[in-house]
Amino acid sequence: MRDNPQQRGTNPMGRGADDTAKQLAAKVQKFEGDGLAKLPANTLVEIADKLGKHLKDNGLKTTQIRRFLDGVRKLDIQFSKGKKFSEDQVVLLKPKLAYAAGRHREVMPLMDVLQPAITAGSRSYSDFKRLLALIEAIVAYHKYHGGAD
Repeated sequence: MRDNPQQRGTNPMGRGADDTAKQLAAKVQKFEGDGLAKLPANTLVEIADKLGKHLKDNGLKTTQIRRFLDGVRKLDIQFSKGKKFSEDQVVLLKPKLAYAAGRHREVMPLMDVLQPAITAGSRSYSDFKRLLALIEAIVAYHKYHGGAD
């Protein structure tokens, strides 16, 4: 049976709770009720910068984040080409992220921050667009801080 870090109460790196991810997730959680569109751009950039560096420091590869980003972009294309916005389709990004975290433990801090972001980003299409901007910014800052491909 595979060891589950959530059951142990520790992060995938074997230490106690991941403070950086926890702090960043708390900033995002403030927007779960009102929607992610209310997240100020400077806060989005701050979260993306800190998380991008943290993920790089924990050994997450850019391709692992980009795979998830590609799935989010596919949804955006569907919505922008006339398909009605669907909260359910956005929320169903969570299992995809969980699967990635189960395969690559370095994804756990990303999952910790994006779980509440997905909830907040599922309220409306404008909230979803802010979620997309957040993920794109995380990828950009991860690369900026030296994240490997």
